[in-house]
Amino acid sequence: MIENLEELLSELNPNDVSRFSLAGAETLWLTFKNTYAKEFKGDVNITSDLFDKAWLLVSGQLKDTTVDQLETAAKEQIPDLDNFMEIFESAWRTTLASATQNAATCVWLAICGLATEPIGSAMDTTDIISNTLDILISTQYSVEHGNDEYPSEEDVKGHPLYQREKTRQLEAIQALKSGKAANFRSEFVTLLNLELLGLSPQ
Repeated sequence: MIENLEELLSELNPNDVSRFSLAGAETLWLTFKNTYAKEFKGDVNITSDLFDKAWLLVSGQLKDTTVDQLETAAKEQIPDLDNFMEIFESAWRTTLASATQNAATCVWLAICGLATEPIGSAMDTTDIISNTLDILISTQYSVEHGNDEYPSEEDVKGHPLYQREKTRQLEAIQALKSGKAANFRSEFVTLLNLELLGLSPQ
């Protein structure tokens, strides 16, 4: 999404890179957690607890939990779409379920980065967010223009939903560079505005 993302992240300390990853993953997760509960009958409280512990861990306030424990629990929450074939009955249902699987995967990748390779993890989580926005915007485009029509790269990257998320990421990096770690979670964990796709909030 951000062309020089790796360069920008390299200017942050490892914990701040992890904060960036967690904020992106939690933004995606919160946007689709209701779909997770509805389509996959998943327990959203488990992932909410994982995030609370991950944020405490990255700030050095959690002593009785390891990254490995969080990582294992997060991986167990990723749904297998092949076990839920009914989601393929319509384009939007399939897209939202796929986005939700992406969100759960993003949680796992962000937590993996708490132990090693935080920049690699941040790049991976950002890629998943970008890919998720791509499938959402592409579905909207196909619904509006016909099933065989697909948006150009410019259509996707110029979409307000894509632009808003790119702005959130850039502002998040700037805030971390400025030392605003204390209120970072409350300020930069948001919801994607799915109403920009003509959808009601999930």
